Amino acid sequence: MSSSNFNESIKGFFWGIGFVIALLGGLSVYALTIAAEVNSGFKQLVSNKALETTSDFSGSYRLTLSEVFKDNGKVRITAELQNVTNESIYTGAVVASTFDKNGKFIGNCIGQSNDLSLAPNAISYIDINCNLLRPQVSRVHSAKLKIKWL
Repeated sequence: MSSSNFNESIKGFFWGIGFVIALLGGLSVYALTIAAEVNSGFKQLVSNKALETTSDFSGSYRLTLSEVFKDNGKVRITAELQNVTNESIYTGAVVASTFDKNGKFIGNCIGQSNDLSLAPNAISYIDINCNLLRPQVSRVHSAKLKIKWL
């Protein structure tokens, strides 16, 4: 094999390696771009489905505020969570948003039922202890409740 044939073979080999590297790099960029778009679309689809599902569940419960207690620098809120369907359903956490006399928001407190699920028409009593600062506790006048899905 002559020297010029050998040089041409080496040159062809490196051109081939360069072509393969460029092709793999281009395919990688394309795959990562498409994968990111698919991932983003999937996350959006799951998020929309979760919102749709939780809005369906909110009609399955009746949430009633029982009492707001202020004692020894602490706020305790009691609530009733009732299953209003004909099926057993899981319980969620309850978020109590506290407000002052003027309706100004003070803070959120979270409580959870001791029951994992509720039978049809069953009631679960929820005790919510708030971790608020003393100045906030003295301002608490009312609370609003909503279910938080875990």
